[in-house]
Amino acid sequence: MLKIKIRLIQFARARRLHWPLLGLSLCGYAVWPVALAEPDGTTHSAAMVTHQPAALDWQVPPAFMLGMAAIAQGDNIAVGSAITDLGSNPLATYLQFRYLMDVAGQNVPAVTAFLQANPDYVFSQNLKAHVLTRLNRQGKFAEYQAIEALLPELKPTPARSCQSWQAALETHTQTPSQISAAEQLWAQGRSQPDACDPVFSWLKANDHLTADLYRQRICATLIEGNTGLADYLVREAKKQKIGGLDSMVAEWKAARDDPQQVLQAELTHQSPEGDGDHQYALWQQAFLWLARSDPQAAHDLWASNPVHWGLNADAQAKIERLIALKAAYTRMPQAYDWLMALPATVQDQETQTWAARAALRAEDWPKLKTAVAAMPIDLAQMPEWQYWWARADAELGDHSGAQARWQALTLTPDYYGFLAADRLGVAYHWPKIPPLPVLDTTTVLQNAMVQLAFYLRAAGLPDDARRAFSAALDALSPEEIPALTVLAEQSGWHDRVSIAIARMKKQDDPMWFAARYPTPWQTIVDSQAQAQGVAPNWLYAVIRRESLFMSDVGSGAGAQGLMQLMPNTADWINRKADLGLSRMNLHDPETSITLGSAYLSYLNGRYDGQLPLAIAAYNAGPGRVKQWLPENRALPGDVWVDTILFDETRNYVRAVLSATLIYSWRESPKSVKIKTQASADSLLALLAPVAPLNSTKMPVTPRVDSVNVAAPPGAENSPHSAGESATSTPVSVSAPASVQATTQTAPLPTMAVSAESP
Repeated sequence: MLKIKIRLIQFARARRLHWPLLGLSLCGYAVWPVALAEPDGTTHSAAMVTHQPAALDWQVPPAFMLGMAAIAQGDNIAVGSAITDLGSNPLATYLQFRYLMDVAGQNVPAVTAFLQANPDYVFSQNLKAHVLTRLNRQGKFAEYQAIEALLPELKPTPARSCQSWQAALETHTQTPSQISAAEQLWAQGRSQPDACDPVFSWLKANDHLTADLYRQRICATLIEGNTGLADYLVREAKKQKIGGLDSMVAEWKAARDDPQQVLQAELTHQSPEGDGDHQYALWQQAFLWLARSDPQAAHDLWASNPVHWGLNADAQAKIERLIALKAAYTRMPQAYDWLMALPATVQDQETQTWAARAALRAEDWPKLKTAVAAMPIDLAQMPEWQYWWARADAELGDHSGAQARWQALTLTPDYYGFLAADRLGVAYHWPKIPPLPVLDTTTVLQNAMVQLAFYLRAAGLPDDARRAFSAALDALSPEEIPALTVLAEQSGWHDRVSIAIARMKKQDDPMWFAARYPTPWQTIVDSQAQAQGVAPNWLYAVIRRESLFMSDVGSGAGAQGLMQLMPNTADWINRKADLGLSRMNLHDPETSITLGSAYLSYLNGRYDGQLPLAIAAYNAGPGRVKQWLPENRALPGDVWVDTILFDETRNYVRAVLSATLIYSWRESPKSVKIKTQASADSLLALLAPVAPLNSTKMPVTPRVDSVNVAAPPGAENSPHSAGESATSTPVSVSAPASVQATTQTAPLPTMAVSAESP
């Protein structure tokens, strides 16, 4: 904390002599951005912003940084002066919020006044939640309830609910519904936050934890696999004179450990034996456990006499659904028939798409068409299933039908649009990119939340800046969002540009298409791509999917920076590739790109240049990729990608592959025609057949001659998170020059994508 205070003070003092004094606008809004200077010396007023290469300069008023330093020092008088000096600048309200966060629980009247005056403010929920937690810890329960009653409403969480219930108990205002809700939270199969301990102690002391609740929680706990907690609950129940739970726990443990044996033994009885609902619950759970470990055994037992178990229709459907899905997940040949035979009451997008994937994995084209035809119209019309319907048509000889479906897909420059174009042998449908529009941004610049977003970004507060930007998107009319998007693009705020374009639903609009694929840090990307033998367009595609160009982000799993590297993986590749980085700040763009490109190079070598496998490994880990390889025959690359088990990884691979082509197109100065389907400038060429596990020639992992480096920690089985931000384990291209490989691997070519000039 002391270091933070010192840095804030030093920063404020350093800036004091350099920030110009800026006045307030006549309309009551704060500081306008300074005028933009062009190379020829001309300037443009901020009131009429055009698409210029220079970025808007949102200079933070000195009073704001002085106020932040004063908060760190606990100087309330200086904070008040800073707020006064900021006047109607939106940073004044934000500074007040930061001050109240710092003194939460000490100045409840000020917090009350702020929330009453700003119920819809973007940070009011943060303040309210923070103050409630502080008041709970201080035991100020009447004040807690007063703040709780104010807007904005907070999203319920177990901790917040328990805090609220505790306040009600302490003030003797609890209601029967609150007590019932607390009982049901206690009965869940996992431990709850510490904030719930006082409430649970009250329930126990007042005899609300009945034998039925103990049974409910013990069953839920065993379903979660927490046998230790179940044993603890049995002991606690005995203290309350609740017995008879030992045998129940033993019975459930036996069913969990060997569900097939328990069910088989029960099936030998002429009629099921048990104590009603509890026994039915055990049999249902035993079938679910068995379905997860052995779908075939579960199916055989269930099909032998489903009426025997006396389960209701919902329980039966749940069992049949899980058996069929687990069969599909484990690539059992029976999966298609089992999924298609499910009753309509349990058919949903998961069962319908996995029936299609089961047929696709087997390359059974008639069954694939049947599965797609059985989907609801909106699902069947999705590009994924239109592409595969066309593939099935082509394989079955209906070439005109296939061409019609593929032709419709080629109009959109995305994964299935590219594949459809490759199948037809035509050029990709690249948009004719006009310059971004010239827009009057006067109204948008006057929006206080827009100003706050850009000021916070300039002040080095990216998380809060992004939240303010999202609030601005919510507040602006649809007609105003394009102007905000242009402002973000001019400022190089790449992630918010993509977010705003998505809000407009203009992802494929030619006017905005190129803005979704920026190329920041180009010098670093190009130099590291060359050093590691990877294509810059692939490197950019991974960065975009991993972090959306947000260098400060991190994932819940611990991945960090532009390329979302785990610290252990970063340390491993630093040593293995002999990069020589002594200090690794993974939020530093150059460090992240250096390490990430080396890891991509390693993965490309590991998978012998098969890009889809390397991309999948970056997201889900090499161990997962090994599990997903075909068993007994090679699979077409597009079939392999679309039958990847994890939705996240499947979408990730498709997104990175399509972005790789888009970045190649952005780099290409001239249009290049596709010559053949096998040419290296097409998506289909990147989707080479995937060989089966028992015949795949995996190159030996490159070694560093001077150091015996093991595989990256957890690389064989730790999944990576995907999406527009943080993920997982990196991917490989050719090995870096400093690594002595035992096999030769070819560097990934920089693909000159077939395209017309934009």
